[in-house]
Amino acid sequence: MNSANPEKFRGTLPTVRRLTDFRETVAERVHARIGDIAGGRVGAPAQLAVVATHLLTTLINHEYQHDQWISEVRTGDLGHALPPDPDSEHLRRIDGYLVVDVP
Repeated sequence: MNSANPEKFRGTLPTVRRLTDFRETVAERVHARIGDIAGGRVGAPAQLAVVATHLLTTLINHEYQHDQWISEVRTGDLGHALPPDPDSEHLRRIDGYLVVDVP
């Protein structure tokens, strides 16, 4: 499944259930940790708030990258029209990818 490897060496794709379970587990853990930081239930809440902001921005931008790849397949290979980009002062395109760009 690792796209850094040539396709013939990637092995069998996981089931949709396994992918869903993995993503749900990651989401639960991220939400719990961010909640602890926001609630001050960590040793350095102000410092970790900065880290959490960058972490969430990175996670969102990574998901936008996947969305771009899926969009390219939907448009190029399947002929599906795509919706316009979301309208936000915090979003822009860099090198063709939609990114959250906050100061």
